[in-house]
Amino acid sequence: MTSARSPLVVAASAFAAALLTLGAPTDADACGGLFCDGAGPQQVNQAAERIIFSKNADGTVTAIVQILYEGPTDRFGWVLPVPGIPEIDVSSDAAFTTLQTATNPSYQMNTSTEGTCAGQGGGFRGFGVPGSASDLASEDSFNNAVDEPIQVLDSGSAGPYDYVVIQVDTTVDNNVQLALDWLTANNYQATDVGPDLIGPYLEEGYNLLAVRLQKSQDAGAIRPLSLTYETDHPMIPIKLTAVAANDDMGVLVWVLGEAQAVPINYKSLELNDALIDWFQPQAVYNDVITIAANEASGQGFVTEYAQEATLLEGIIFTDRDQQDWNGITDRDWTDNPGGLIDRVISVYSNGRFDQFGNALPWDGLDEAIDQAFPSATAQEKERIRDCGTCAFQGEIPESFSIETFIMAVDDFVVGPMRETQELFDASKYVTRLYTNMSAHEMTLDPSFDFNPDLADVSNQHTANRVIECDSSVEVQDAPYRVTLPSGLVVRGTGNAWPFAIEANEDFPATLAVKEVGTSGQGEIVRDNSETIRLALDRNNAQHQLPKGCACSSADADPDAALLLLGLGFVGLRLRRRR
Repeated sequence: MTSARSPLVVAASAFAAALLTLGAPTDADACGGLFCDGAGPQQVNQAAERIIFSKNADGTVTAIVQILYEGPTDRFGWVLPVPGIPEIDVSSDAAFTTLQTATNPSYQMNTSTEGTCAGQGGGFRGFGVPGSASDLASEDSFNNAVDEPIQVLDSGSAGPYDYVVIQVDTTVDNNVQLALDWLTANNYQATDVGPDLIGPYLEEGYNLLAVRLQKSQDAGAIRPLSLTYETDHPMIPIKLTAVAANDDMGVLVWVLGEAQAVPINYKSLELNDALIDWFQPQAVYNDVITIAANEASGQGFVTEYAQEATLLEGIIFTDRDQQDWNGITDRDWTDNPGGLIDRVISVYSNGRFDQFGNALPWDGLDEAIDQAFPSATAQEKERIRDCGTCAFQGEIPESFSIETFIMAVDDFVVGPMRETQELFDASKYVTRLYTNMSAHEMTLDPSFDFNPDLADVSNQHTANRVIECDSSVEVQDAPYRVTLPSGLVVRGTGNAWPFAIEANEDFPATLAVKEVGTSGQGEIVRDNSETIRLALDRNNAQHQLPKGCACSSADADPDAALLLLGLGFVGLRLRRRR
């Protein structure tokens, strides 16, 4: 199967270790795993996983998966159970970067004072949470030494990848091992996955999609891969990911559809925002997520963002981006091919798009540079490839194809960003979900569906701190009270948060653990509001107003009523939802 955009070879990339795809837990549509041969110290490292799911109007689902891969090129392998024959295309790392920046959680604490301290207080800014071979034989010349139960349904190239889709006859004895042996014989790395992992998918009728880097490509050519196929709803085939997963590996998912997405077979987690250190939220946020997920046995997601898709209009591919591209494609470059190359590099080496040098296949960009600079040294060609404004000089031979060059830029640089934006523009709603998981927790493939009854979730979180001053104490030593977005009130002293970031059953990371379906507010399976209230009572009693405070409420704790009201409201809200 070739690119849907043009007859040119498409540069795809992979979501290096997280084989995320679509389907229900019982009728999963695809999944995958990243494998290496285990030889030597150079192992595959899976640092983080990011994926975009789009439920399309025609009933298909598009999954854009990003791969972060560390390891030798000849040990890279990607094997995914898939329904039918998916449409395969290239996507963009830059699209993920832009999208994550736009939807990152932000935590900000505003500060004011009551009374007069010997010093003065200040505010705190918010933060953005960071979320990290040999040639394939042609279709007619596969190594068929073990191919009796194997039927090749499709094969081809997508950017730096070669791929094959095979069907396995499950009525044959030892069919799974024969399939893995076939992949190995045809230079696909699948030696670390056992039949017990892949067998259940084959029994459910899935085919196997195997992906590998072409011989001419190195790990720097890896980019996200886009897969489109028919399915009921998105699913992450996390069980195969366990083969190469790091401990507490981040899994970040955007789901596009008609309403807010929910993990229908995983728990939905509401964070205890009093555990977050609001003086340094960026440093502790991921640890809080890890503790919260562990409280759900490693199988729960936090909804970080849930809003109408119109809020992300033009975020990934802007009107200016379209104007720039129109300025290139609408112009006749027949008499100035060097100017075309110069213009393309000037526009698309600005950091907003995938690096131009890695965006085109070697027989695209390098050939263009070779033809434009036939006498340039290797060092000069490298400088030309990386520069953003340098002008091309010298004679360009007639063999240089302007049309082919423009098509290649559209396939590998502009098109992936534009097409990702089009998925968002065609959707009504966007949900971002996040969790951390370790390999031993990856026993259930998380599946997502939509619930139109849930309220929007903002990624902007603001707390209000009041420093309670006395003329005998410096502001940095004064007690404070912080009213959190959840309504909880936390007392402390100076610039230290009173709660340590650690697993603690007396002060859990989740306010509530819920099971949420496709309607209603969900069922609370663990309500921690009372436990958190008791912990706050104990903590807040240790951080009282200083004697002789020159505040408006020197005779009484101005926060007592707010604390009781806030906790009462939270408890009432949780009871109503339950």
